[in-house]
Amino acid sequence: IVRRGAMSHAKAARNEGGEEEVSKATEYRKAVKQSWRRLVLWSRVRGHTNESENTLEENVSEVCVFGGGSFGTAIATILARNYPQATVRMLVRNTEQRDSINEAHVNPRYLSEYALPPNVTATLDAQEAVGGAQYIVHAIPVQSSSAFLSEVKAHIPKSVTVISVSKGLEVGSGMTMHEVLQAALGLDQPLVALSGPSFAKEVMEGLPTNLMAASEDENHAKAVQHMFANPNLRVNTTKDVVGVEICGALKNVVAIAAGIVDGLGLGNNALSALVAQGAAEIKWLATRLGAEASTITSVAGIGDIMLTSFVNLSRNRTVGVRLGKGEKLEDILGSTTQVSAGKKKDLMTYKVHATFQLAQRGFPFGS
Repeated sequence: IVRRGAMSHAKAARNEGGEEEVSKATEYRKAVKQSWRRLVLWSRVRGHTNESENTLEENVSEVCVFGGGSFGTAIATILARNYPQATVRMLVRNTEQRDSINEAHVNPRYLSEYALPPNVTATLDAQEAVGGAQYIVHAIPVQSSSAFLSEVKAHIPKSVTVISVSKGLEVGSGMTMHEVLQAALGLDQPLVALSGPSFAKEVMEGLPTNLMAASEDENHAKAVQHMFANPNLRVNTTKDVVGVEICGALKNVVAIAAGIVDGLGLGNNALSALVAQGAAEIKWLATRLGAEASTITSVAGIGDIMLTSFVNLSRNRTVGVRLGKGEKLEDILGSTTQVSAGKKKDLMTYKVHATFQLAQRGFPFGS
């Protein structure tokens, strides 16, 4: 699609002529850039937005992001770049993060090599973070979410849309993040799950990315789509919350297994077979839990599975590779800075255990 569009643009540029001849290479690069822009934004191209989208841009003035981790930081950066007139407040855990973000515009713990937009601020106060926010982005790890939400839910208005970017299943209950949010905030809280293949580092660098916004209310999903979309980020929409969240959670288990295959040196044939079988089993379980089969083959399904299983930036895959090479789990978890010391012990166990709990809900074992 990009190449076909590029050739069309290039031909038009040549026909127009001009006082100065533009080199074919430069002309082609410009055409590719234009075509990519159209592909990512589909019908929504900056400068040609419709009235409702212009209204959205004008009205977005305050957004809250729960969490100061890698992806929370990346999401805050996307929104701050999209809406330079808005204030994007991050609710973080310690004074060092807060002060560094507010004064030096850098998150000292995560993605510290990137400067944050000046309209990204941080606070330790939940009431201050939520106050006036039109949207809330939940980027707290799943295993910490129930406790966190119990502390802040009193500050969250029932009319504000909560956008979850956390992936996983809660140990003990086997609940997805959507279910955790419903249990904490009530069934009437507007919720959207935003998922897909997206390493925080590449999002920060503005590299092309495709996500999917899932909500039982199509209007909420579309609002999130328009809010996040930009020339480097395309957002699809769906009503299949179950499919999107199950794929986002279970791909972690497949990625660990894929890493183990690589660590053992079993080759690319075995790796591809394992990931394909893993994707098939995710589809089998997800559809029995009410998901649409098309979601599993979408960017939020197979797209996320492929990224996490095949790319070395994946933390889950890295854990698997090191296990396959003979390292002890305790040593691997002790060397990561992405998870707090108290939670490292359960990093891998919870993924498998919670998946088993979910499978029991979809197809009780022994029945």
